[in-house]
Amino acid sequence: MKLRNVTIAAAVLAVALPTAASAQKITIKYLTAWDNRVQGTPKIAYRFGDMVKKATNGRITFKFSGPEVIKSRQQFQPTQRGVFDMNLSVAPYYIGTTGVTMAAFAMPGTTEDWRKKGYWDYFDKEMNRFNQKMISHVLGGTGPDVFHVMLKRPLSKGALPLKGRKIRANGFYKPVIEPLGGSMVNLNGGEIYSALQKGVVEGAAWPVQGAIDFKWYEQAKYMMRPRFGMSPYTVTMNMDRFKKLSKADQTLMLKLGREIERLAPDDFAKATEDEIVELKKRGVKETHLDPEVYKKMNAGFIKGVWNFAINFNKKSKPRVQKLYEMAKANGDAPASLK
Repeated sequence: MKLRNVTIAAAVLAVALPTAASAQKITIKYLTAWDNRVQGTPKIAYRFGDMVKKATNGRITFKFSGPEVIKSRQQFQPTQRGVFDMNLSVAPYYIGTTGVTMAAFAMPGTTEDWRKKGYWDYFDKEMNRFNQKMISHVLGGTGPDVFHVMLKRPLSKGALPLKGRKIRANGFYKPVIEPLGGSMVNLNGGEIYSALQKGVVEGAAWPVQGAIDFKWYEQAKYMMRPRFGMSPYTVTMNMDRFKKLSKADQTLMLKLGREIERLAPDDFAKATEDEIVELKKRGVKETHLDPEVYKKMNAGFIKGVWNFAINFNKKSKPRVQKLYEMAKANGDAPASLK
């Protein structure tokens, strides 16, 4: 009788333990490349945290840290090593490690299109190489019009409207700034205001969203038009941490990550249009490229992003070239990159 009772108790315990484990509270350490002045942070990271918390009745919560803890361009490896569980970033910040996701900045379509054509899985497999799982690849708008250049004075006339001007930019913007005659100065977002104020730069290339929160409109009263470019954000999770989640929690993370991909672009697009309205209210004027200059610049920009993605990192070069051939076969990349 005693043996039977012990056996029953053991069986009950065996059932109870997984249930208790699955109900265990979890805190996810989420590292963001920016503070909340850059809209990707609230619209992607914070929103995702709220969605997961709600879906799990508070069982899974998030602890957010940003560039005040680890600089934006130094966050990839800490996520890879598991110092942080999740990371919101953009491909230019970790192109020194891989150029594969950088190519997404030159690729048309929605994230759902990318999933259907196999690009999303390709990006995910690339992140797996670095012990990370792709949770979301979120577009920061609904069209190729996310970026612009803010300027202290209007564009000059002719084929080189930025001739002689120093513009805050990085390698991503090179196909825009240099063909227009400008030279690049690489600065973090928090350094731009002072650089504009002191004359270190005469303009700044950045997503449209940001000028209000960073108050660049106080120093730069013009914005170059037309706008240009896509802005995909990458959200990854340390693979070891992801594997420790229950299958149900893994499924939830990926499901809500996909939901963020669906919801965010319209929110970003609206916020961009609202920002432009507000900038105009604060005295910022549009300054326009000649249509032929813009056409040439935009075509060069797409090719430039592909070449940047392919050639910056020798180790990932063959994998970016393979992605380029995939995209070209689908009509999503130029026939030639020369």
